[in-house]
Amino acid sequence: MMTKTNSMTAEDILALAHSVVLPDEETFKELAKTHKLNPEQLLALTRTLTDTIAQIKRHAARRQDMPDPETINGRAKIILDLLNKLSTQITKGRSTLEYIQVPENMGSLGSMLSFEAIKEMNPNIQFEPDVSDFVAQQKSMNLPTSLIELEYQFAQPKLIFDLANRADVLIFLIGKMQDQFEGYVAEIPKNKGGAPSNWVRDHILFNLACDAPLIIGRRPTPSVNAPFEKLCADVLSALGLEIGDHTTAIARMLKKYGSKVNF
Repeated sequence: MMTKTNSMTAEDILALAHSVVLPDEETFKELAKTHKLNPEQLLALTRTLTDTIAQIKRHAARRQDMPDPETINGRAKIILDLLNKLSTQITKGRSTLEYIQVPENMGSLGSMLSFEAIKEMNPNIQFEPDVSDFVAQQKSMNLPTSLIELEYQFAQPKLIFDLANRADVLIFLIGKMQDQFEGYVAEIPKNKGGAPSNWVRDHILFNLACDAPLIIGRRPTPSVNAPFEKLCADVLSALGLEIGDHTTAIARMLKKYGSKVNF
């Protein structure tokens, strides 16, 4: 039975988050057949939906004991104001930041960055490591190849990048924190009444959009009957959700988060 997603209350959406489950193996096989997904693409779809449903469940659990909205809204505004002030001070004091480092802390922020984050900061950078050589070397020596070891092996380029771009690194990290609160604060005036947004459906669509190149081999578009739109419709159906006006939801999501999705 399909779960209706139009005109749902906040309680309905929370119940939906608790009830949504990962499709079974046969359903995934049917999705793969319908959308002509090869084994790697099917694996990407399975991983995306597995992670998405886990995220939805965790978020729903947190919402069970939420403080009152005024407390949450007030805290979000205070934190955003502090982050904005911090960003302004770092921007103004950019030229002095290289002198505000003790030896044991030099380059330490670089270890917090992924290579993806550094690429986002500087799209033209060319220091991506040759991971295959490292893994082959580890295997030939019967050594572990954990992610922690991988990070340690390639930490130096990140530390050097931090040393050369400390102000940019700080502004980047603060900007990511600002994104967390700006989006929420911007929505506060819209949450005075009316039907709440269906965050369960929207989160599914967002994660599918981010991973669309891996799943269907192309960027997501809001066009009706486009590969991404068809995938979303079938995935929502496979999850037991009423499709409703999902094309409008896709277009709204891509307009709002297009830069994050495209990156």
